Amino acid sequence: MSTHNRVLISAKAFIDHPQYFAPLADAGYEIGICEEGPLSAERLIELLPGHIAAIAAMDDYNAQVMAQASDLRVISRWGVGIDNIDLDAATRHGIVVCNTPGMVTSAVADMTFALMLSLAYDIPAAAERGRKGHWVQEKGADFFGATLGIIGFGSIGQAVAYRARGFDMRVVAYDPYVDVTQAAKLGVKLTDLSSVIQQADYLTLHCNLTEDNYHLIGAEQLAEMKPNAFLINTARGGLVDSAALLDALRAGQIAGVALDTLEQEPPDPADPILSAPRCLITPHNSFYNETSVRLVNTQVVQNVLDVMAGRRTQFVLNPETLR
Repeated sequence: MSTHNRVLISAKAFIDHPQYFAPLADAGYEIGICEEGPLSAERLIELLPGHIAAIAAMDDYNAQVMAQASDLRVISRWGVGIDNIDLDAATRHGIVVCNTPGMVTSAVADMTFALMLSLAYDIPAAAERGRKGHWVQEKGADFFGATLGIIGFGSIGQAVAYRARGFDMRVVAYDPYVDVTQAAKLGVKLTDLSSVIQQADYLTLHCNLTEDNYHLIGAEQLAEMKPNAFLINTARGGLVDSAALLDALRAGQIAGVALDTLEQEPPDPADPILSAPRCLITPHNSFYNETSVRLVNTQVVQNVLDVMAGRRTQFVLNPETLR
C-alpha cells in the first residue's frame, strides 16, 4: 500500500478504541503513526510526511505545520474546539479541517453538574476522610434553588440550563450571539457578563476560546464574584487567568473552583494551581463517556472518508477548500 494512504492518529479516545479503525482499512487507508497528543508543532512536522489525513487531538497545527505538511489533505478534529488549528493557514494550503460538534454536549453538561455538586459538598475531601475512618461531617453549600450563571450559551450551555431545571435553579447567562427568545424557552435570563458574575452562586464557562476572550475571567471578574460562589471551567483553560485565580483562592476571595481544563495541558508538575486550596482539578475528562466515544469516533472517520472521496461533509470548517 502507498505510504501516502496513511492516517496519523493523535486523539487518545480514538487510539484507545481500535475497533473504529476498521472503516478506514476497509476503504484502503493504512493506520499510520499513533501517538497520543497533544502534539507540538515540531513533532507534527516530524510525523506528518506520508500521511494524507490526521485524526487530531489538541495538537498545535500552526502555520508552519500547514506549510510543511505537503501530503496532508484533511484534519479531522476529535471534538469541537479548533483554537489550536490555524484555519486560515489550512485554507491557504488546501487542507480541509473538520470537527465533531454536538456529540460531547451531554457528557460535558453531566460532568458540569458532577463538578458543581462535588464542590458544594467537597466530595473529594469527604471521601478521603471516609477512607481514613475519620467520621467527621463538614457542612456543604446549598445547591437546590441556587443561582447558576452560565457564560457561553451554545449547545453545552443550554444543556446545562436544561439540567438545572431539575434542581430548581435560577439561571442567568451571558452570550452576545444568542437570541433572548432562545434563552427564554429554557427559562433563562440573558444579561451582561458582569451581572452574571455578580449574581451566580455557581459560575460555569461554556464558550470557545478566541483572541477576544482570552483570560475572560481575570482578577477583576473574580473580585466581582460572591465570596461563597464557585467557579467551574469545562471549556478551555485560557478562559481563566490562572495567576489571578490562584491569588483569589489563596486570599479566600471565592469559595472554590473546579477545573477540567488548564492553560497548559498536561500541566507542569510544579504549577502552583495543582496544590491550590479549594481547587478541584480533573484531567480534561468531561467529554469522555461511552456515548461520546461512539459518536465522535464514528464521525471523525466519516469526515476523513467523505473528504477523501470528494463528498461534502456537514462538519467542514473551511468549505472553500472543497471547491
